[in-house]
Amino acid sequence: MKHRLNNTYTGYAIGCAATWGVILLIANRRLDPANRKTLLLVCNGWWLGWTSATIARIGFPPPKPLTPEAKERLAKVSIVGIALGLASVIRLLATGKAPASGARD
Repeated sequence: MKHRLNNTYTGYAIGCAATWGVILLIANRRLDPANRKTLLLVCNGWWLGWTSATIARIGFPPPKPLTPEAKERLAKVSIVGIALGLASVIRLLATGKAPASGARD
């Protein structure tokens, strides 16, 4: 199964769902209700964007292949974007208020 999902949109979607699942599980343990709600809104917004991009992939032709230079630039910019997003989530999880003992949303 691993070979079939490598570098496919399905594999990407499964990886995204797993990553958000882990983030939300950690947030459920570490964050107070207000910060959990904020993170859940971010997650929902991300999935709305992903869904609209998926619909667009169906309705529009694929883009032309990137030149090697453009591919390298895209890789560098993507790494920076991923690092910033991950740092934001880690910061929220590290500094968010833990729920009061026994209190659940």
